[in-house]
Amino acid sequence: MNIVVFGAGAVGGYFGGKLALKGYPVNFLVREKRYEQLKARGLKVESFYGDFTIEPRVVLHTEEIESPDLVIVALKNYHVDQAMPQLEELVNKGAKLLPLLNGMEHLDLFVSKFGKENVLGGICYVASTLNEHGDVVQTSQMQDIYFGPLSNAVDQTFLAEIKAIMKESSIHVTLTDSIIAEMWKKYIFLTSLSGITTATRQPIGIAIQDEVTYSFLYDLLTEIYEVAKAKDVPLAVNTVDTIASKLQNLPTDMTSSMHRDLQKGLRMELDSLHGYLLKEAQKHQLNTPCLRAIYALLHPYKNGNI
Repeated sequence: MNIVVFGAGAVGGYFGGKLALKGYPVNFLVREKRYEQLKARGLKVESFYGDFTIEPRVVLHTEEIESPDLVIVALKNYHVDQAMPQLEELVNKGAKLLPLLNGMEHLDLFVSKFGKENVLGGICYVASTLNEHGDVVQTSQMQDIYFGPLSNAVDQTFLAEIKAIMKESSIHVTLTDSIIAEMWKKYIFLTSLSGITTATRQPIGIAIQDEVTYSFLYDLLTEIYEVAKAKDVPLAVNTVDTIASKLQNLPTDMTSSMHRDLQKGLRMELDSLHGYLLKEAQKHQLNTPCLRAIYALLHPYKNGNI
């Protein structure tokens, strides 16, 4: 299987690096700055499971990629529009897309453009970031990918091969027929975690330990769950309590990538995470005061450099 990893940041660099380390053919499609960085230093990964360095095959243009089978899309949501022409070229060459982006808005876009038969649903759980040198730093046991088809037209053998390749590369992988529900469960978890840690400028333990802040967090979870219900997402009735328990059991010093982006003065995925939910809530005439508060508090900082 010929694999393209679109984006070699903290997520694409980690999972793509694991696949390449095992010997699978991986092309990293990146922008020029990252291209030069990886050419000069290689792809270095500091991991909970052991450090490694590879000399990745990096490319700037889709014309350099022949016969792609799978494209793992590991971009920030705010780069998706810019990447659409390249994704279209790769799909036209025969590739299926496996996006590992945060949120749900990108899936609507990909399906409307490329069709369910060419797009898989996917999420990942990984605590990783880039250090000042551009090396990937992965800091916990989490290195999980969930994926699955959006259409019965997707070849089951192809799906099984993806699962086998990831398993061989020591990635915790789950192939599921309930990928939309899995994506929404992560979306609820992530949007709550990122919202509260970024708004408080503190790791999750601060919100969990403070009675008033935790009550706000629980209400935030409930609001997002109600949006999912209005969209007919098949979630269990105890979803809010399950995710609340998961948040309570996180290491108290854990934070979110959005919080780290704020600290670094980088652009945040506020519109694609919290903003998308607000638009969906408005469509379904739902009142979401906690979600609106998080969005309003973070909105001045969404483009970074403040």
